[in-house]
Amino acid sequence: MQRNWKAGLLFILPALLFYMVFMIVPYGLAFGVSFVKWRGVSMDMQFFGLGNFRMMFSDPYFWKALTNTIFFTVCTGVIVPALALYFAVSVTRRLVRWARFYRITYFFPNLISQVAIAVLWWFALNPQFGIFSNFLRLLGMQDLPSWLGDPVWAPWCIVVVKVWAAVGFYMVLYVSSIEGIPEDYYDACRIDGAGEWQAFRHVTLPLISEMMKVSTIFLLLNGFGTFDLVRIMTDGGPDRSTETLATYIYENAFELGKFGYATTIAMTLFFITFSLAMLSLWVQRKQAVEY
Repeated sequence: MQRNWKAGLLFILPALLFYMVFMIVPYGLAFGVSFVKWRGVSMDMQFFGLGNFRMMFSDPYFWKALTNTIFFTVCTGVIVPALALYFAVSVTRRLVRWARFYRITYFFPNLISQVAIAVLWWFALNPQFGIFSNFLRLLGMQDLPSWLGDPVWAPWCIVVVKVWAAVGFYMVLYVSSIEGIPEDYYDACRIDGAGEWQAFRHVTLPLISEMMKVSTIFLLLNGFGTFDLVRIMTDGGPDRSTETLATYIYENAFELGKFGYATTIAMTLFFITFSLAMLSLWVQRKQAVEY
């Protein structure tokens, strides 16, 4: 037993060292930086205590960024699983023709980098030469807004792009779970006279619930980390209507030279996402024990 314990430690030691050096130590250093004033270009740090945190809680731009981040997280967290589940059931239960074609089509955005997606949609939503505006003009709509330049439309455009880019990945997750369900269960439903909706409600949905819980955590972390799409498409505008915590951290660190303050916001973002992830896992485990 002692020899097996040492052998196991030897196997996990490289991964443990890698995790310590590149994850634990940087997080510890970042936590220390959140208590200082630092421009990030020298080792001249001034201890600021809780000043950065007081500044953050009184900063209206921080609260605006937090509100937008929650908005993007909630919207994608509701829309993406619903669409992904609908598409997954459609292609696996063969409720539509050319199911294999739709699988490839829905997953295609995941083969493109987020930067390319942002640039693609920036061109598509351009009010002058964008394909979306020109298509609407062909339908007779002339008085069109500037989609990414309007504080009302810009956040929803970001939501649409995030959903378009993410739904294929989660569809594949749900497809893998649905295809793991024995066909005998559906045969039993058909023998009992149940239709597709009854089979989905009483067979498919309960048996893929664990995968849906995992995808919820993924979407939660992805939503609070929204950065690249916003940075390229709107840069947080107009009037900070699409500003997120991630873009606000970037602005303070690399544009305003407030590394101490940016790190404070980053640590706050870390504790929010970590707490929500732990809360989600706790709720899921509690439900599993009850059932």
